Amino acid sequence: MITTNKFNIKKVKETADYGKFTLSPLLGGFGHTLGNTLRRILYITIPGAAVTKMKVKGADHLFTTLPGIKEDLVDISLNLKQVKFTYESEEPVVLKLEASGAGKITAKDIKLVPGIEIANPDQVIANLADAKSKLSIELTVESGRGYQSAKERETGIIGEISLNADFSPVRKVSYQVEPARLGKKYNYDQLTLEIWTDASLEPSRALELATRDLIASLMQIVDPKEFEEELAADLASAEEAEQVYLVEEIDLPLRVTNALKKADYSQVSDLIKAGRPEVSKAKNVGEKSLKLIDAWLAEKDLSWSA
Repeated sequence: MITTNKFNIKKVKETADYGKFTLSPLLGGFGHTLGNTLRRILYITIPGAAVTKMKVKGADHLFTTLPGIKEDLVDISLNLKQVKFTYESEEPVVLKLEASGAGKITAKDIKLVPGIEIANPDQVIANLADAKSKLSIELTVESGRGYQSAKERETGIIGEISLNADFSPVRKVSYQVEPARLGKKYNYDQLTLEIWTDASLEPSRALELATRDLIASLMQIVDPKEFEEELAADLASAEEAEQVYLVEEIDLPLRVTNALKKADYSQVSDLIKAGRPEVSKAKNVGEKSLKLIDAWLAEKDLSWSA
């Protein structure tokens, strides 16, 4: 009887923001085991970078209206959240954006420093109305994992505005398991993984990082290490936060997922707290999408708030 755990991995297709990979032949049952595990890890542990704070000249708070700028600061902050950075340092970095005169301001107008790059330089940030218009912003970019609320980084500095930050470069992950053959045996699996990123990280690299994280976790079972009390406390805190679900995990159409995030529903808990009637007001979120969310919540034993 063949019980090998060796298999081939094939890169079917890969671009800057999409990758399709097949793993075969896997022992029967391993397709779903690896597929679901890697999918969860890809959403949770892959690090990325995002704008966490902004300081706009002439604005004391997020609801300030600036003359000569077509967008308000809320729209500008949402646009800045869409800018995707490649940055691996653990220290925050401050970038500057200064523009004047009529025209469109995009991410490529941000002045970069060594060690940081922008994956989507054409992302629109604001539009200046006339020759006298000016916009000056200081942006704080940080590295992190998952999603962090602005409330976690509230600042007492006048004019400094904290933003919700989605650090994960992974936008969506799906998998499919089909029967595979090994010799005369047909009770094997072929796992097909599809990974969408924000182009700041190649999908194959995201898959590699997720696999390394899985191996590192499982090695604790094979070769247990003793932890100091401080590390044990950190682990306990991490376990409390383990059940954080992102809206990408609901398997909605990509345009609906983007619409929810633009409406500031980045986590499933945000949807639950807002309630079904409120979420239905978001652009591009129709009854069909709401039913998909209903089914997903029921599967996870969750429900909308009253």
